[in-house]
Order: sequence, then structure tokens, then C-alpha cells
Amino acid sequence: MNGTHCLICGGIRQDPLTVRTLLLAGTDPGFCKNCRRKLAPIDLDDCCASCGRDLRLIDKSFVSGSVCSDCRNWAKSGRNGLFGRNRSLFTYNEWMKEIITMFKFRGDALLAEGFRTEFRSVYRKLKGSGWENLRDWLKTGERRAAGVKYIIVPIPLSKERLQERGFNQAVLLAELLGEPLTHALVRPGSERKQSKKNRRERLMIRKNPFLFNEEAAGSISGHKVLLIDDIYTTGATLRFAAGALEAAGPQRIDSLTLAHG
Repeated sequence: MNGTHCLICGGIRQDPLTVRTLLLAGTDPGFCKNCRRKLAPIDLDDCCASCGRDLRLIDKSFVSGSVCSDCRNWAKSGRNGLFGRNRSLFTYNEWMKEIITMFKFRGDALLAEGFRTEFRSVYRKLKGSGWENLRDWLKTGERRAAGVKYIIVPIPLSKERLQERGFNQAVLLAELLGEPLTHALVRPGSERKQSKKNRRERLMIRKNPFLFNEEAAGSISGHKVLLIDDIYTTGATLRFAAGALEAAGPQRIDSLTLAHG
């Protein structure tokens, strides 16, 4: 499918006329207006300071100091470790669920390309400018240096799942950033698909499914790490991944996901 057609429905795209769209006409994959308007973008200025959930969608009684009740429970559990914060591009609504089903389970790997612009935009905001970091400090009390340099680590699939699917969706999303990737985690063995587990089952898991790839030790030690995955559901997967990396001595660990469930 060429760049003038929507990656989701196959219809003709009618992008706004700009210098960029004129220069890249027919070459830049994306979505049509109809498919894009059914997405639910998350406002990074109105999301949970910890997990990135859209605070506009939850009752204010479940929010305290810009942090949702789920994240306060994680903090109380003592399982956060070096895991800092997550940011997500979209809420996992029914439309995003359909897109991710096409992406992961129907093998339509090219769909990732349609999110390139948004993924890079949120990544730049995560790295932060001096002004953005000052704003976050005033909002959350967390201080960060300007222009954070992240080591990009995609969440791995098990060998069995990778053979079944033919690609790792987290790697495809991470590649959108145009930065080198560090494969610092491995996922040995096989287990029931995460998509088949309910929220309680995910939270009840205690055995870490990830192992640290010792060959990446020099890349992780003393650095800030950004984990990449498709969906933040309960946060358990990302915290397990962060836990597996802790022995390598990273400075901190954040994450970026396509959707927040």
C-alpha cells in the first residue's frame, strides 16, 4: 500500500496541504482523517504523573497530586524499584483495541509507521527541555536535567511468541524513534498470552518473566533507560522489566507505550 492510502482502512488520505505533505506526498505512511479521529490522544499536561493515564477519564476522587490511585498503590507495594514514569500516546479505547489486534495478531506490522510522528513527539517531550523539566518539578517535585539521553530498550517476546508472530511489536515501535536500540532483556520460556489474562491475574504474577542480557551491562550501567511497549495495562510488565535491569545499575528507568489500558 502506498503513502496516499490509509494504513487502517485502505481509503485515500486527504492530508492538510503543507510543505511537508507536498514534499513527502505518496511516501509517508499514515491514516485517513476518519480513522485518526476515532483515536483518543492523551494530553500529557493532564495525565497521571506516574503512569500517564488520561486523568480526564477517571473520577477526581481517584486522583491525588496528579497521581492516580493505581500508582499510589504501586508506590505502597514497594515494587516500583527504579521505575519512574510511563507516558502513552493514546487511551486504549475500542478503536485502538481493533488497531492493535490488526497490528499484533493479524500480522499488519506496517501499522506502526502511522504513529511515527506522534511517537517521536512524545519521546522528545519525555527527554525534555529545560522549561518542561522546570514545569514538571513544580508539578511533581521531581527534578531532571535538560535533554535526557535515554538508552532505548524494547520489551522482548519469548522465542515461541516471536516465531508465531514474525515480529516484535515493541521493536517496531522503538524503531520509530530513530535511535539505536539496546536488547538488554530476554524472555525465556513460554507462558499464557498477556492478552488472555485479566487485570487480577496480571497483578498476581510474582515471578519475573524477564532476564537481563549480560552483554548489555556496559550500555545500561549509570544510564537512563526508556522501555518501549505497545500497551500499559496494569504496569506489571514494565515494572518486571525494570526489575530485571536494576542489577546492571541504571540511573533510572522510564517507559513509553502506544496505548494506556
